Amino acid sequence: MTEVRTGLGIDFHRFVAGRPLVLGGETIPYEKGLLGHSDADVLTHAICDAVLGAAGLGDIGVHFPDTDPAYRGISSLKLLADVRVKLATAGYRVVNVDATVIAERPKLTPHFRAMKHRLADALGIESSYVSLKATTNEGMGAVGRGEGMAAWAVALIETAAGYPDT
Repeated sequence: MTEVRTGLGIDFHRFVAGRPLVLGGETIPYEKGLLGHSDADVLTHAICDAVLGAAGLGDIGVHFPDTDPAYRGISSLKLLADVRVKLATAGYRVVNVDATVIAERPKLTPHFRAMKHRLADALGIESSYVSLKATTNEGMGAVGRGEGMAAWAVALIETAAGYPDT
């Protein structure tokens, strides 16, 4: 019998000058990037937390602490691929992911196709099982003032028994 679980991931990062803006593994043209120990990919971090949470494996900070120099500047897609391995070790695989980025700027929809492919590759699923959306915060709060970005993600996982790729 297949066991199915869901997880929720949420992440926030502030904008800073002098860093590239990386979302879903894609570098997005913008005058600022996000501040963080890794590449600060807020979208991928939220997906990592959703997947880890669905399996009851904690969060991204437990597995990839910002106090560890090994993760300084690392691609968050690498972290997501490592999360996939941890998930498989626990006996699960990702079914699908649905995520929303909250930001006033820049426009993200033109980059979604490439982002979906990169995220799907790291998760070991077809890109049609990755849903991405964007919205604004309607000018409210720090995100609404353009001080940073947020992302929310939901992941559905299932037991991996019987799947040849695990």
